[in-house]
Amino acid sequence: MIYHYTGNMFADNGIWAICQWAGKKDPKELEIVDIKECVSDIVPIYLTESWGKTLFSVFPNNAVTNPSVKNKEQRLKEFFEGLISQTEPLKDAGNCISCGKRDVKDLRTKSEIPLIGSGSLINFFPFGQPGGDYCPACTLAVQFSPLVFYACGKLLLIHSNSDKVMRYWAGKAIKDVRRQISVNNYSGCFDEGYKNPVNALFHIIEDIIIQYDENWVEENPSINMYHFTNYNQGPDLDIYRVPTPVFRFLACVKEPKQFTEWKKIVRRGYFNWDKIKEGDEYKNRGNSVYINLLKGRSIVKYFIDNKNRQVYGDWELLEFYLTEVRNMGGKRLDTLKRVGDSLSEYIKGTENIKRLNQLEMASNFASFRNQLRFIEKDRIKISAQDPLFTLEEFMEDLFPEGNLGWRETQDLLLFRIYENLHNWLVEQDALKSELISSDEEEMILSKEGL
Repeated sequence: MIYHYTGNMFADNGIWAICQWAGKKDPKELEIVDIKECVSDIVPIYLTESWGKTLFSVFPNNAVTNPSVKNKEQRLKEFFEGLISQTEPLKDAGNCISCGKRDVKDLRTKSEIPLIGSGSLINFFPFGQPGGDYCPACTLAVQFSPLVFYACGKLLLIHSNSDKVMRYWAGKAIKDVRRQISVNNYSGCFDEGYKNPVNALFHIIEDIIIQYDENWVEENPSINMYHFTNYNQGPDLDIYRVPTPVFRFLACVKEPKQFTEWKKIVRRGYFNWDKIKEGDEYKNRGNSVYINLLKGRSIVKYFIDNKNRQVYGDWELLEFYLTEVRNMGGKRLDTLKRVGDSLSEYIKGTENIKRLNQLEMASNFASFRNQLRFIEKDRIKISAQDPLFTLEEFMEDLFPEGNLGWRETQDLLLFRIYENLHNWLVEQDALKSELISSDEEEMILSKEGL
């Protein structure tokens, strides 16, 4: 066996690129003949002008990107053939820092392995040696990794411990390369017009989840994205990590009804969505929903439209988000739902829209807590049988963090109220408008003496 999962993002991407090019579903199936055929097909592609420009920021000063190198095709083939001749099957152990299963033949620099430093910067490497410890097989795999990079301003690389994620993603990228060959029009790495890496990351994940019918909720992958360049001067790297619970949530909302509501929630994360022109302009606008998901911040407020007193999705969708992503316990969710239902019954039963306004307008913990206290006093006056909540529920379920997390509790209670009372609230607004129109008409008639 030549290849298996290494944990090295460049080597693993290259391995999966070879797999997809050779039509193999598992890296363990790859043989030397598959690699040789891949080299034969890929060398002409790398020598095209568009791919040469792309590779300039991946492998500086190699046979393709160094302008002083003559006979580029011959030099590139010799480089690949040299690595293939030294490639050995996996062993029990080795000193390669990528696979750990083979020994190093030659030290490598950034001309062959992105982001590992150049030979002149000896302090970058262990023991002051002039390069990194990569075996020929892993070095060879890295050379194919650009085939599955994503053009996004800089280059974007997806890395996951999930074979399914890697196989499907590599398949999409390789399909685009084959398209370039078929139309004889080379454009470099897979490019869908994204320049914002966070938007691109969520687009890629959602596209894989929707397009491929798998039990994604149970897949539990870890996914990292590397947004980088490898220029000699000014190499750059940004790392984005997608928490497994976020992936599970995205997998849950792929059903058509929920996905439609989820896209509405995402749109609320764009600043001035209504003013964004049609087309692809949104691709490169920052989205606070995506950013908050990556940073572990709450997105509950995006489920609610306070202005129109409506919600996106239903309590089931919100509950799944709270359970999976926010790690909220079932007891707390049950309490929040029950209190929200009780508040809904109180507001509708008393027709006290003013209290709802005050719940909405509360701008700090003390103010919101007081509104709940006033509502409880009102309920006592009308002989409500059960309290809104017990002291234990107040401390442990509604406000377990005291004044630190009160805003999320406010949003959750308002979500439940809007979900329960949206149609009734719309009717109240319509009735109010009719009353105002009637009053205005009477004033006009009185002024005209009719």
